[in-house]
Amino acid sequence: MDLERREGESALQHHRRLVYGKLADKTLADVDFAELSEYVYGKPYESTSARKMMYGSKRTLDLMEEERRAGIADEGLADELDAKMLELKRERQRFFDQRREWQKLVTKESRADHLRDMLADAAERLSDEIGSMYTTEAPEYGDSENEAIVVFSDWHYGMKTANIFNAYNTEVCRERVRRTVDKMKRRIMLHQCKTLHIVVLGDLLHGAIHTSARVASEELVCEQLMHVSEILAQAIYELSMYAEETKVYMTYGNHARTVQNKNDSMHQDNMEKIINWWLIERFKNDEAIEVMPVSEHEFILLNVCGHRFVASHGDLDTVNTSPRLLPVLFQKTFGCDIEYILLGDKHHRESFNELGVTAMLCGALCGTDDYANDKRLYSTPSQMLLIVNRDCGVDAEYRITAE
Repeated sequence: MDLERREGESALQHHRRLVYGKLADKTLADVDFAELSEYVYGKPYESTSARKMMYGSKRTLDLMEEERRAGIADEGLADELDAKMLELKRERQRFFDQRREWQKLVTKESRADHLRDMLADAAERLSDEIGSMYTTEAPEYGDSENEAIVVFSDWHYGMKTANIFNAYNTEVCRERVRRTVDKMKRRIMLHQCKTLHIVVLGDLLHGAIHTSARVASEELVCEQLMHVSEILAQAIYELSMYAEETKVYMTYGNHARTVQNKNDSMHQDNMEKIINWWLIERFKNDEAIEVMPVSEHEFILLNVCGHRFVASHGDLDTVNTSPRLLPVLFQKTFGCDIEYILLGDKHHRESFNELGVTAMLCGALCGTDDYANDKRLYSTPSQMLLIVNRDCGVDAEYRITAE
């Protein structure tokens, strides 16, 4: 901290710089009055006394400045002085803006590092906390060329609600995941699928992006993140036993963004990316499971039996407009034709076909929350399973109810 008298600086200039730095331009706002008084007055004073003295000094300095400016005869010189003072204020503001943005960056990086450390420390104990959700022996695979797409969307682990249509908490979430996976296994075996594509559309945890989310949360956000990562990992492993190979794709939603204010946040700055890191570490030695890196552009592009699918969380897309917009975007960007679009976020089931492109809204595992109940928006908790083959594209569509 630059509190000492600078070379070539007069005693009055030094006095003025410290007083104004504390009370006017705030460059010394973090320095306590008691500490600063030793440099301003030559000896230390108690904080309250020093504060009063500095406000008195500032008043005197202001009056001296007013008299000095009143004595300047040359109007052009006064204008030049005003311009220089204005430029100084601008430079000070730039300094504060840069310091604020730097502090925001440091905070975000520190938060991400802290979460990674906690996840690494929790790796050994999470299995005991969550418990084993499945006890199935490995099945035999069939000979068909079918492939399956499992869509996991909007679990909102950590949310707690109890309304006339739905009761939900962390225990209910785990049980719904277990029942959903059991139902999916039977259908994957029925169609003898060799390859399984697991698409995770985000909002797996409820987060704390606004007051209602914090009030309706049953666990702290970091615990939500750790626990839902383990629940998802167990579900992936269990489903992988019913196909020769399993590929996992993941994007992120909007409930795990690190900045609560939507206008100040960046969509890519999202804690759900840590879940992808967790899965990669968890299955790095399992040759039957391949976890793809999380998409930085929020979209998942996959080729299943020669048919192109695009998936995104859905908070920035709609089921009615995406069949026109997204195929044009991916044709221009990647030179590929899109046949199917998978979206989440809206917490209800819906399909729309236009220009040969089918957009499908996938259901939410959490079901009707307090907000939806107050708006009389009811939906059955569900997830999606698609059976795909080369001849038909999507040959079967299952809306797997989680109740």
